[in-house]
Amino acid sequence: MANWQLIHMYGFVEPYPDNTDDTADIQMVTVREAALQGAKGEAARLLLQERWDYLCSLEMVGEEGAFVIGREEVLTEEELTTTLKVLCMPAEEFREVQDQDGWGDEEREEDSLTITNIPKLKESWRQLLRDSVLLTLQTYATDLKTEQDLLSNEEVYTKLSWRERQALQVRYGQKMILHQLLELTS
Repeated sequence: MANWQLIHMYGFVEPYPDNTDDTADIQMVTVREAALQGAKGEAARLLLQERWDYLCSLEMVGEEGAFVIGREEVLTEEELTTTLKVLCMPAEEFREVQDQDGWGDEEREEDSLTITNIPKLKESWRQLLRDSVLLTLQTYATDLKTEQDLLSNEEVYTKLSWRERQALQVRYGQKMILHQLLELTS
């Protein structure tokens, strides 16, 4: 169970790297925002919105949803793979997918998304994922180095309240996963 779930349900966290089930979320709307930032011109933005609406109709994405990334796997693999594929495919291919009302299972299996094959993804997919991670990291009040400094300075760490230490562990685990994704998408 992820640390944010442990603290919420049971009132404790496991310090990094002990919790192998820890996760980090990338909000679905953050991926849309990253794609929109990369779109050049109004026509590209409109096509991107059309693609997003298509993904919503497939129930792959939503305004409140998140892509869940673990330390060793993508827990929302199908949703993230489909989103990257649709948002990054050429316009003609998107029209064909729309006309055919989707694509076959064989095609989906080729694009399976695991942590280990992220470096092998198409450049456009990696770039969109990277931009999404960078936007996600901007939502935190502090950066990874600040968290590492706090964790490594025992004098300062022990002065934190119990709640602050738990929150620090949650943030640190999430940021480590996000930074791992940054490395894999470089």
